[in-house]
Amino acid sequence: MQFDNSIPWISAEPAGRGLAVQIAWDDDHAVLRLTMPRVAQAAPGIAHGGFLSAIADHVMGFVAAQRTGRPVATRQMVVDYLAPTPTSAAMTIRAWADDVGDRDVAVSLQCVNDRSGKITFKARGTYARVSPARRSAGAGDADYDTLEERFDPSQVLAWLTTALAKAYRPGVVSRPVLIAVDVRDANPRLWTVSATADSLSIEAGDPAEWDVRFTGNVRAWRELVYRAKTADQLIDAGLATIEDPDGVLPVFLGSLGV
Repeated sequence: MQFDNSIPWISAEPAGRGLAVQIAWDDDHAVLRLTMPRVAQAAPGIAHGGFLSAIADHVMGFVAAQRTGRPVATRQMVVDYLAPTPTSAAMTIRAWADDVGDRDVAVSLQCVNDRSGKITFKARGTYARVSPARRSAGAGDADYDTLEERFDPSQVLAWLTTALAKAYRPGVVSRPVLIAVDVRDANPRLWTVSATADSLSIEAGDPAEWDVRFTGNVRAWRELVYRAKTADQLIDAGLATIEDPDGVLPVFLGSLGV
């Protein structure tokens, strides 16, 4: 798996996009290869320590979230600067989970100068699991419009699945509803959502029969179930195709307390 990401606030290069990062998995290590941009300079040719710590926090948080399948928040982070990190040389950053507990995830990271082979800094962080069901979609000025651009869509889908299971309201659906969900930018992309009067289950796979079929990307699915956009709005904008021959989708959406 490779995750193409951008950190909009961390760099002016390239203009309007922030610092582009491509995180790949090598066994159980997250790997990021990049050359620090010139805007990161604290002294000529040397990256600022605060810039490096932000990169470290971003990559370690990614590892923690991937290992738990849930959002995480930084609880504590320590950076050891061992040598100057140049802005002119290719660097390789590796991060891995040391311990995955019930509440916290411990992650380690190191940055190596590809040219010299020298480790320029190390970092260690502790990340707390955060339940998506306890987060308000309307809180403050949260940037939900670019959520799938800032995070791996598969990761966002995992968060969303957990949130829906916890927020489901029994008694709203009077008869079982089976929804086939095809999210093109997630892995796996085919899911079966089964809602009964008592419970909601979401499992990977394509059902042989269904009451509703959704096809689109993770963002469109998130906007539908959070009722940020209606089914008609998504269809008219060309963002999704939704088949609902018996008109049961509104009842299902009404059962989601998100």
